[in-house]
Amino acid sequence: MRVAVGKAIRVGPGDEVVIRGQLPSSGKLARLYVFAKEGDAEYSPYVENLGSLLAVSGDRPQMYTPMSMRLDSYRSQRELTFVADIDGYIRVMQEIDKGDPKAVVKLTRTVCPHLPFKDRMLRRISGVLAWIH
Repeated sequence: MRVAVGKAIRVGPGDEVVIRGQLPSSGKLARLYVFAKEGDAEYSPYVENLGSLLAVSGDRPQMYTPMSMRLDSYRSQRELTFVADIDGYIRVMQEIDKGDPKAVVKLTRTVCPHLPFKDRMLRRISGVLAWIH
């Protein structure tokens, strides 16, 4: 079964996203996947820079690996950092088997530093408003 862990965050192109995952002490394994949505679409697995990958591959259909993170007893904490290329929401989903505890996940976003000041402030405000709702 797939369940959402942590809160979804609002991102824009160029924003740096940091995902920190930690396995609870009672857990042995956690499989975490990054999901994204734009507009009114449903959440789907996120593949970084998919637009540029499709432009390169042309007409040939290809399978792409979504961003994921695996936590186990040897590596109970991990961090994943990437630059968003969408205007939408990012969230982390966990594949849970019966009896597995949820991992602890924290998502943070740093607004693109290359934006003009006004645009950076608007994006920060929109992120706060999205968090409230």
